[in-house]
Amino acid sequence: MTNLEIAKLIRKVAAAYTVMGENFFKIQAYDKAADSIEHATSEVKDLFESGRLDKLPGVGEHIKNYLVELFKKGRVKHFEEVMGKLPKGMFEILDVPGIGPKTAYKIAKELGVSSVSGLKEAAASGRLARIPGLGSKTSQEILKGIDEVTRRGSRMLLPYAWNLANDIVTSLKKSPDILEAYSLGSLRRTVATIGDIDIAASTNDPLKAINFFIKLPQVERVTDKGEHKATVVMKNGKQVDFMVTSPERFGALLQHFTGSKMHNIHLRKLANEKGLSLSEYGISKVHEKGNQFASDLLAKCENEEEFYKILGMDYVPPELREDAGEIERAVAHKLPKLVELKDIKGDLHVHSSFNTQTSHDLGANSLRELAEHAKNQGYEYIAIADHNPSVSGHTQAQVEWLLAKRLKLIEQINSSRGIKLLNSLEVDILADGTLAVQDKILSGLDLVVASVHSSFGQGVDAMTKRVMKALRNPNVDILGHPTGRLIGSREGYELHWEKIFKVCQKKQKALEINAWPERLDLPDTLVREAITNGVKLVISTDAHAKDQMDNMRFGVAVARRGWATKTDILNCFSWVDFSKYFRIKSKE
Repeated sequence: MTNLEIAKLIRKVAAAYTVMGENFFKIQAYDKAADSIEHATSEVKDLFESGRLDKLPGVGEHIKNYLVELFKKGRVKHFEEVMGKLPKGMFEILDVPGIGPKTAYKIAKELGVSSVSGLKEAAASGRLARIPGLGSKTSQEILKGIDEVTRRGSRMLLPYAWNLANDIVTSLKKSPDILEAYSLGSLRRTVATIGDIDIAASTNDPLKAINFFIKLPQVERVTDKGEHKATVVMKNGKQVDFMVTSPERFGALLQHFTGSKMHNIHLRKLANEKGLSLSEYGISKVHEKGNQFASDLLAKCENEEEFYKILGMDYVPPELREDAGEIERAVAHKLPKLVELKDIKGDLHVHSSFNTQTSHDLGANSLRELAEHAKNQGYEYIAIADHNPSVSGHTQAQVEWLLAKRLKLIEQINSSRGIKLLNSLEVDILADGTLAVQDKILSGLDLVVASVHSSFGQGVDAMTKRVMKALRNPNVDILGHPTGRLIGSREGYELHWEKIFKVCQKKQKALEINAWPERLDLPDTLVREAITNGVKLVISTDAHAKDQMDNMRFGVAVARRGWATKTDILNCFSWVDFSKYFRIKSKE
């Protein structure tokens, strides 16, 4: 089973417990375990087989024992017993946005619905709206959710596709017959969601390279094999296409199959104006031969730099190849130098296991563990942006006491670890635009990340007013995951972005590029608009476990697709410049 499949199974058990009225903390433990497994940087089955299941953060011993049973027997008796007490159909519709465990149970019990298609029929026929407590409005929302699930299909989120492809590429490079290997298509361009995975390699022996690929331990079965191409289904169920070519043609093939389609169409037009023809085999010179046109190979193109140089252009990074002005800029030799992972000096949105008594999830690692991991990453600083204490359950004095206790630990670490931990919070933006923590407390923090975590259904005018009110608070530094989207499960809320950009630029507020796999938020198109409007950005991981800080590369990928340079990204600043920008005095 893949990590995603295991996470879904555990969420189903949590849903069953919810319907059955189980202990809240037990349900929370299952939800937290599912999140940890889904976002793990290694396959959980691999951890089990190598005896390293104890390295999986955020999963209690009880659930780990169930995982051992799952991998040994292919089933968990306790899970089957729990889920068997409820209608089977409820578990088939839990993925539909807007349907929680109790609603799923009610629908499955009263209508006998056992699939998404059955749910759609029930909603369309009006039967769903007649269930007490639902009504026509809820029925319409569920129909929208079904459309989202249908559109989602089987596409993978960028980080999961990247990890899968990277694992294959790493294995391929162990062969002496494979000289280079890269992913292709939307994955190489780091688009937020990916379909099937395509990989290309250069080799002097195509047959040996193909045979090496199809015999990889990750391969379940071969569906097609030719002299220069093979298609397989991996053990996790994903299809991978593999193609090979000679080293002298590798650049042309890499460019051709990286795309995008519109980028390549524009390139062909440019080439035609120069009397050239482009293909995956190289660049040819076109000339008249009698009444017909013929072509002679001009260059095979060993690398992409050579390919673009022949066209009179600078090399275009894969992330920019969307026909969004990059070709014109490359011809004029005016492409920006894009931000790189090595430019990042710190992570500004990390959650620790310190108990702030929040209604949101805690992190899995201690402050010291996070500091050590950040130091090993080569960072100069990280912001401990734990969720604020729950609004309803704490007085100002209680919040102050909790944060003072955490600050004491932060100061101890800062005096000994050789890295700056910032005293920060991720604070809820409430429905009216006020913040969930009093200004007196916020003013004592090094950095404040303000985020929307509720009331997503507000209209564009109300939501814009709400976010702008938060941004005008002098204590707020960063707007976290600015659109609120969860890729594949929740559309982002709408904002009047020209107004948001204006207040950010005027008040010196930064927008976050959140690297959490389901978020990748701010999206790349808005990143570019923000930069054009003079707005500064930060790239943060929203990590709830130290290994999730490795997701920074995907935030950088979004920034690169948005044409960002390191001067656009505040956490590319050295500690000296960063602390001056945010007027952080306590640790200078």
